[in-house]
Amino acid sequence: MRIVVLGGYGEMGRVIVTDLSTTFRGDVLVAGRDREKAVKFASSFHRKNITGVQANSANKAQMRSVLKGATVLINATNYYFNLEVMRQALANGVNYVDLGGLYHMTKRQLKLHRQFKEKDLVAVLGCGSTPGITNVLAEYGARRFDRINSLDIAFADKDYTQYEQPFVVPYSMQTVFDEFTKKPAMLLKGRIKFVKPLEDARHIEFPKPVGRVLCRPVLHSELASLPSVLRKKGIRECSFRGGWDPRFIEQTRFLIEMGFASEKQVMLGRKKVIPREISIALLNRFLPNPKTKVDDTEFLRVEIKGIARGRRKRLILYCQAFANKRHNIPAGSWDTGVPPSVVAQEIARGQVLGRGVITPEQCIRPALFFRALKKRGMKVFTRNG
Repeated sequence: MRIVVLGGYGEMGRVIVTDLSTTFRGDVLVAGRDREKAVKFASSFHRKNITGVQANSANKAQMRSVLKGATVLINATNYYFNLEVMRQALANGVNYVDLGGLYHMTKRQLKLHRQFKEKDLVAVLGCGSTPGITNVLAEYGARRFDRINSLDIAFADKDYTQYEQPFVVPYSMQTVFDEFTKKPAMLLKGRIKFVKPLEDARHIEFPKPVGRVLCRPVLHSELASLPSVLRKKGIRECSFRGGWDPRFIEQTRFLIEMGFASEKQVMLGRKKVIPREISIALLNRFLPNPKTKVDDTEFLRVEIKGIARGRRKRLILYCQAFANKRHNIPAGSWDTGVPPSVVAQEIARGQVLGRGVITPEQCIRPALFFRALKKRGMKVFTRNG
């Protein structure tokens, strides 16, 4: 068996490959545009089954060579490339996994369902923490209800890490800027509506040590599938909110308001430049320093309200992740990078349900999935309201 991780030396790709290095016995190809970076990162594991190769998703011949004999392609590139990479997997007869498409891209990807199914392939969309773990928690919790009135998803963390830098990039700033500027999708009174980003903030209670956090709605992929998957349960309300650190929100909003996240060209001397591209290049200087010892914990939270056996019921499901101190990986990166590794291996073993283009709540066996998370130090638990 062979798993290809495209973007395998990037921020999320590195976490995925790290997990595969200790849990997967087959071959792992670390693929990316920069061959030197791919080879260097693959070599750092000192494992014969992990190799680095060059692969540009726009180069069909290159992708054909990389995907030859592969069982699964994990796409760890920016979600902007999801459709392009997905079509390469389809063309080469390889199963596919990604980290999410920020709603609109996911909707476009779902349209390839028939083509993947006809080739007896599976493409699982949104297999990170959120979307990903949250989708599985939602489906697992929904089984306990006869009727669902509302389903609300949120995350928050507690970070004890002592960073010696003025700004910390938690994941792709391209995605952060999109989350903070694009209108979030929410299911309101049974219909999808798009609201103002970061508005309608709510205080949400998380277990200790996180506690009460002000969480804000942003665009996310859970809303692209859960309302339709749970339609038979009569779901009327569904939302996603993020509980970022207030200082991070303040800093990011300032950049946006000042135009540093704009994608419109401006003149800089005699050259046309895009402010967002410059901002991202500058902000990437503030990726966490590898020498900084991380120490944090993150909670993913799914709250369901509805009717069970004729009575009102409220159920809250959590997944708690901790920093992986052995590899110095923050909790939010660890619980995002582990699921695609787990799901890709389940696909390779024939343990994923269904064929075609599907989302985690439609094809992942919760008990099997939760056991895999537990082995990686994550805890799944529930609390009744």
